[in-house]
Amino acid sequence: MKASELFYGTDIKYPNGDLTITGIASDSRRVKEGCLFICQKGTRHDGHYHSREAIANGASAVLAQSPIDGIPREKLLLTADTRLAEALVWNNYTGRAAEGMTTVAITGTAGKTSVAYILRHILSSAGRRVGLISTVQTLAGDMELKLGDNGGSSVSDLHGAMTTPDPEYFYSAIAEMKRRGCDTLIYEASSQALMLKKTAALKNDVAIFTNLSPEHLDSHGDMDSYFRTKASLMESSSAAVVNIDDPWMAKLPLLYPTVKTVRCTARYSMVADSEACALRYVPHGIEGSEYVYFSERAVFRVKTPLLGRYSVYNTMEAAACAIMIGVDPMTVKESLSDFRGVCGRMYKVKLPCDLNIAVFVDYAHTAESIQSVAQTAKELTDGRLILLFGCGGDRDRDKRPEMTRAAQQTADYVIITSDNPRSEDPNEIINDMLRGLDREKPHRIIPNRREAIRHAVSIAEEGDAILLLGKGHEKYEILFDGKHPFDEEAIVIEAVKERFM
Repeated sequence: MKASELFYGTDIKYPNGDLTITGIASDSRRVKEGCLFICQKGTRHDGHYHSREAIANGASAVLAQSPIDGIPREKLLLTADTRLAEALVWNNYTGRAAEGMTTVAITGTAGKTSVAYILRHILSSAGRRVGLISTVQTLAGDMELKLGDNGGSSVSDLHGAMTTPDPEYFYSAIAEMKRRGCDTLIYEASSQALMLKKTAALKNDVAIFTNLSPEHLDSHGDMDSYFRTKASLMESSSAAVVNIDDPWMAKLPLLYPTVKTVRCTARYSMVADSEACALRYVPHGIEGSEYVYFSERAVFRVKTPLLGRYSVYNTMEAAACAIMIGVDPMTVKESLSDFRGVCGRMYKVKLPCDLNIAVFVDYAHTAESIQSVAQTAKELTDGRLILLFGCGGDRDRDKRPEMTRAAQQTADYVIITSDNPRSEDPNEIINDMLRGLDREKPHRIIPNRREAIRHAVSIAEEGDAILLLGKGHEKYEILFDGKHPFDEEAIVIEAVKERFM
């Protein structure tokens, strides 16, 4: 591709004559003849120090934020921000595929994946062909797109799926969606992705904001910075759907008054301040719940098989977005009634025999989400709630004792175990968790997660519920040496067979 096309919309200046670029890389080890090497400064490595290696491997040019000794002047390109430039360059390289597609971005601490799948289901029911980029999977219509062995990262040495892939994979996936006829793009925008400007090349028709609670503060520093990063999505969006029952998200309409915003609430006291609300909530236990969706544009009764009060917010925001972009309200109503849920989001394990014991798997990995999911599970059982959880390695250490306190607040019996320790010692992670433990309450510490799950099954009695938190849809465990297969559902079924069959 010619440099004039590749650098469209950027501040990159290139030498006289139009360079021809045959590829793009941010890892010097992946550079091939004719590539553009983009120097990225990360937490562990700085690409500027590897630029000479990239040239030796055949790079046609190096894109950097400052001059680099030893790089020929004719091969050194400068930009004010290589993160922003990388997003713009990859978008150009893949043909700016999102142009002409309806684009919806979803951000927040919890609920992103559920809202994304609910909205995809609604829009598919309305006849749209939807592309989806989520924590769980990337889809073009019903076809799954693979994002490589490292889950959408070309430079990270921490193996694991990413909520929002790096630009190489993100924009390439969108291009593949366009080739497969997708007219709509839904993607989850994590705070890290927004901070690193991965999605900066896109203009969103709608941004959905779910909620905000302490998460990734090791990256952002404090809640205000975390919020500002999330809020920055408004700057690239024409309209927004916002949960104003969350005190942080309620600030958005005031901060961005020119963005057309649908404010959503499930509180009667907030109805006057909203454009969409959920009224007359009625829980139906394990069968789901119902409420009345009320707005100026539509009023209808929602009956959903999804569990928990937080599902009211997820379905309401998805409905508000769908109606905003032109879906008939009756299509919205009907599709909400037959959406069965997302793998790993309050997912009920199908046991191999008839037992009055329920086992749920959920992705909750913050204190607030643990408390919310635990409360939902508690309402669904007549017996004890046995809650198993761990804390991820190489993540915010300060939230670990808070997660323990949240788990003990509702559960009758807590099992503390491991959850993707990555490069950290699992026992050190557990030591952090124990700072929040009330040792007078029933609990057990079992670092091996497989053995912890087997213990939960071994002590469950009639009417009890087991709640496995943290891994959700993940079918792997991330240790210091990478990913290893780990299927919680299969482990539960095996343990149930051994005990009851």
